Amino acid sequence: MIELIDNIGIDFLFGSQSAFLDHVALLLTNAYVWIPMFLALFLLVIKNHDNMQQILLCLGCVALCLLIASGTANFLVKPMVERLRPCNDPQYKYLACIAGNMHERDFSFFSSHAANTMAVATFFTLLVRSSLLGMTLYAWSFINMWTRLYLGQHFITDIIVGMLWGIVSALIAYTLFRKMFQNISNSNKFVSTQYTSTGFSLLDIDVVVSAFFFTLLLIMIPLCDIIQTVSSIVSTIIG
Repeated sequence: MIELIDNIGIDFLFGSQSAFLDHVALLLTNAYVWIPMFLALFLLVIKNHDNMQQILLCLGCVALCLLIASGTANFLVKPMVERLRPCNDPQYKYLACIAGNMHERDFSFFSSHAANTMAVATFFTLLVRSSLLGMTLYAWSFINMWTRLYLGQHFITDIIVGMLWGIVSALIAYTLFRKMFQNISNSNKFVSTQYTSTGFSLLDIDVVVSAFFFTLLLIMIPLCDIIQTVSSIVSTIIG
């Protein structure tokens, strides 16, 4: 059954003949591309807590959920299971041209990308209680999962298990956060059209969402096309 699921993932999601999709996947899988969104999330935490103690608690619990998610995958499960990545597995690695000749040397099961992104998405969804932010972060997580499948870095079961473990990691970290947060703040609910029920500004949430879509836009529209379009507009205005 597991092999059947993995083969379906390989057949439909592993690579393509599209240079554009190769370019997009290679960029989106890189954490550095998402720095603007990470900074927006960081500012969201800083601006919407009352004091440094609350800020450090929140950031510490984010780090904890990432440590649980990634640490379990990279230092415990992967060395024990020793499952080859599709891009390195003789049975699959010749089925598609690996974009960017990307052949990571560590093992495949389970995906730390899936675990990390799902952990962050779940933690902030529980923390902020904004459906807009939640949908945005889950979309970001699923985009990252797609890149790992497309680039031949993981089987689909690696992704599924990583996703589930990311949710568990976030639940553990968030439960700890709530118990400790109650001791250092009042538990008043916010009733306002400008804030979520947990006191997060909707404007600050919009900044995170905007950073996500702006990053996607820059990647999906090649820079040369943007320059050409701007040049055409300028020429039309001048002419």
